[in-house]
Amino acid sequence: MIYNDLEEQISRDLTELCMAIGDRHPGSEHNRRATDYVSQRFREAGAEVRTIPLNCLDWECGEVMLRVGREAITAFAGPYNESCEISGSFLAAATLAELAKLDVKNQILVLHGELCREQLAAKNFVFYNPEEHQQIIALLEEKQPRAIIAITGCNPATTGALSPFPLIEDGDFLIPSLYVSEKEGTRILDHHWEEIYLRMDSRRIPALAYNVIAAKPGRSLERIVFCAHIDTKKGTPGAIDNAGGVCILMSLADLLQDYHGQYTIELLVINGEDYYSYPGGMRYLTDNRGALEQIRLVVNSDGAGSRGSRTSYCHFNADATMIQALCTAFHDENRYLAVEPWYQSDHAMFALHGVPAVALTTEAFQAIWSTVAHTEKDTMDGVDAGILAGIAVSLRELIDCLDQTL
Repeated sequence: MIYNDLEEQISRDLTELCMAIGDRHPGSEHNRRATDYVSQRFREAGAEVRTIPLNCLDWECGEVMLRVGREAITAFAGPYNESCEISGSFLAAATLAELAKLDVKNQILVLHGELCREQLAAKNFVFYNPEEHQQIIALLEEKQPRAIIAITGCNPATTGALSPFPLIEDGDFLIPSLYVSEKEGTRILDHHWEEIYLRMDSRRIPALAYNVIAAKPGRSLERIVFCAHIDTKKGTPGAIDNAGGVCILMSLADLLQDYHGQYTIELLVINGEDYYSYPGGMRYLTDNRGALEQIRLVVNSDGAGSRGSRTSYCHFNADATMIQALCTAFHDENRYLAVEPWYQSDHAMFALHGVPAVALTTEAFQAIWSTVAHTEKDTMDGVDAGILAGIAVSLRELIDCLDQTL
């Protein structure tokens, strides 16, 4: 496929995913449209395609009302809440020690300070769940407040550019929760003698999402897996995070139409990387129990393609042969940059199981994560189709490099 044709196709793919479809949060109709589109693109490229169903929760939120005394407070419903209407006095806690001492049963609990410095890991998430987070969640469920109001700011390490951010984003957590900005939170704390009234219209919707797996069979049982997540946070078109990564996979499928190499090439579109229970990743691990040793290498693309930036890469569990292949495929220092390993994406589930893995993202990752990621600002204007086309070509070269070492 001619490079210019590849770039033009990527532009069309980005337009479809980010503009025609947009928000692709798991369980939504737009998410299903996106996986249907990618499946069709893979089939047109001659790949064998499977779709794997995943149980998940969609959610809808209508009006949110919060008052302290007579003052209206701007508040947001935490994801996956059910509708509620509650009024009463409140108690506040800023530290784990303060929370442990409070008797908040049948009262409203306001969390702030140290307890709200970062989003709490979902209680059943297996890959990252700090002991302190587990203690906070356990205390909240033990003490049974009628509702939780979290005062949060911005923490790019866990929630991208969202400010304020939801402290709790967990479909397995049943206590109603809202979150407010630090400015609005100060207004609540300044009226500690007043009662709070809150009402939110919100509901959970059992739904399905899908992983998409495209394959180009090789002459051995060993596989090279290229993956990217297709889902977004609710309310964002998710261009950098992560339509660009999905476009790389579709372009690689185009480049593999005449492939007859040693390795089976698997193009894995994962659903739910930005979702509390990580259903796509967990389902893939379950389906490949006992077969992960067949995977020669995993390459994950998440956040690649930012305009004016090089593509960074890092590797895990790689032997000397793989490292040499990576150096060959990513030799152009004007386009690629080797960086220290990072774990916050789909490659982590492979790396933590000892599978050789590579992670691709943009050199400007930190800036984009703290200003754009997980917001409505993550549009295709920030993505360079030419960079994505170049990555796809480099990954095709990487396959050839590894194919020669079997």
